[in-house]
Amino acid sequence: MYVLYFCVFALFYINVTAHINSLNAVLFNGDYEFIDLSYPFDANTIYWPQAQKFQFTKQIINEGVNWYSSKEFVASEHGGTHLDAPYHFYEQGNFVGNIPLIDLIVPLIIADVSSLVNDDPNFVLYKHHLDFMINDNFGKPCLIVFKFGWSKFVNDKQKYLGLGPNNTLNFPGLSSEVMDWITTSYKNVVGVGVDTSSVDPGASKDLPVHKLGSKAGLYNIENVNLSRTIPEYGCTALVMPMKIAQGSGAPVRFVAICPKQVQTEF
Repeated sequence: MYVLYFCVFALFYINVTAHINSLNAVLFNGDYEFIDLSYPFDANTIYWPQAQKFQFTKQIINEGVNWYSSKEFVASEHGGTHLDAPYHFYEQGNFVGNIPLIDLIVPLIIADVSSLVNDDPNFVLYKHHLDFMINDNFGKPCLIVFKFGWSKFVNDKQKYLGLGPNNTLNFPGLSSEVMDWITTSYKNVVGVGVDTSSVDPGASKDLPVHKLGSKAGLYNIENVNLSRTIPEYGCTALVMPMKIAQGSGAPVRFVAICPKQVQTEF
């Protein structure tokens, strides 16, 4: 009997180990690269004018043989590369800490509309701009990130946010028509990202895109770092926000795992 138990356990262990090793073999065989799509958090991080900027409030340094450093910081949930939880604009929506992992590790689609934007801060993306996507088979749950071409302005806060009198903002964004299309036509989309500071256009006052996405259970990733070329299809998104249990948003380390040889189909 003991021999039988041992054999069953051994087979189970071998199968599990083989499965784990096979995943490792795929990820670390040199065919894939890990691309950081997030900006660092420091004194230069982009925040909305009224928001608490990232700041170290205290630092302890113990000198000597047992040297160590410990810091404390403050920051708004919504600034830099960050995730908006559905709760951000929907009272019954998930907090950051409640978003399931299955929605945070998903296929990544990059919708590059930068040639249409052409550096126009007044550009608003409508459905007719995306007719080429209608026939795409998104398949399993996925994250769509829209590339407006705004990452190149990140070191110029005035240009990036389109700051005007009384802290008005002006930068490209999605129309409510596009978000409604995403939430009603493609139920498998779990999140939407942009390389600007908001999924809504900067000049928007009532933020309808946030409201539609939140009510449908989608999260947003804003201030995505798209300063380098990312394949439009074939990458996997790792969306790792700080797990703030009741957060409406959180800083996020956003990583794309991409094949070094670009896939032609999703």
